[in-house]
Amino acid sequence: MEILTSTHKKNILGVLSCFDRVILTGTLPQICHSSGMTAYLYSQGVRIFDYAKFAEPLKESLRENAEQLAKDNEIDIEFVAKSHIRK
Repeated sequence: MEILTSTHKKNILGVLSCFDRVILTGTLPQICHSSGMTAYLYSQGVRIFDYAKFAEPLKESLRENAEQLAKDNEIDIEFVAKSHIRK
């Protein structure tokens, strides 16, 4: 099977190429372990026991964004609280 550009080359004036998606993965080496995260929290003036309160605004922002994306794409979000169900 020939590619589309070869088959119809007499009708094509030019071709644009690009990536259709980019996937970035990785870790943050400075905070991906307990002592690194502890040092980061202390540098921000946050006690370890106050981490939940510190992370709350980010958690809510992520949740709101996910809910808006789901709503925009007519997708229902279902919370699964059962540990025996693969998520």
